[in-house]
Amino acid sequence: MDQKPVLQFDRVSKTFDLRLLYKNVNFSVYAKQTMLITGKNGAGKTTLLKMIAGLMPTSSGEVVVNVEKEKIGYLGHQTFIYPHLSAMENLRFWTQAFRGTSINEEEIMQILKKVRLDKFAYDNAGIFSRGMAQRLNIARILLQNPSLLLLDEPSTGLDKESKIFFHHVVQEFQEKNAAILWVSHAPSEDSFFATHEMHIENKQITITAFQEKTKNIGEQNHD
Repeated sequence: MDQKPVLQFDRVSKTFDLRLLYKNVNFSVYAKQTMLITGKNGAGKTTLLKMIAGLMPTSSGEVVVNVEKEKIGYLGHQTFIYPHLSAMENLRFWTQAFRGTSINEEEIMQILKKVRLDKFAYDNAGIFSRGMAQRLNIARILLQNPSLLLLDEPSTGLDKESKIFFHHVVQEFQEKNAAILWVSHAPSEDSFFATHEMHIENKQITITAFQEKTKNIGEQNHD
């Protein structure tokens, strides 16, 4: 590819708890690519995302991220919400943290409406169900509008309706040409929405392109 990669691993090795996870790994990820990360438990899938996000150092080698830090979005199965704050206050806080600017109430309400939480805008997030809390977490990502999106089993524990909504969000960022790395607890289901598989095994990472498919969420069977 002629375009500059969004993410590049250059001879990266990582040891965690005295165990070697990867050795001299090299790969690149480009805009418009959605990498579904697979591998056995303990293979280092979450560690990989944390290194990309700058939350964990490599043991050797270099991780190069060619987007601004504020354009890296991280969405996991744990929600980054403050339970004592309302949905409105949570989004105002996150926007200030990421943008360094304030946001008006109307813009927040538009995002809350998009994730179907506008009726709960002034309720404390601590009373939200798992699905509602994750939709608030998704609202945070929508406001951030990242160019590199890191997903760490974000649909864990979600009901059917919330999973469908989450897949719509993935498609929205694909349409915005974001690069997406996605650790999934249901790879057979989520592979429909990915362009590539990134597999971790035997201390190495291999990337395989999925066959071209029409990513129309209406064609996917969610039963």
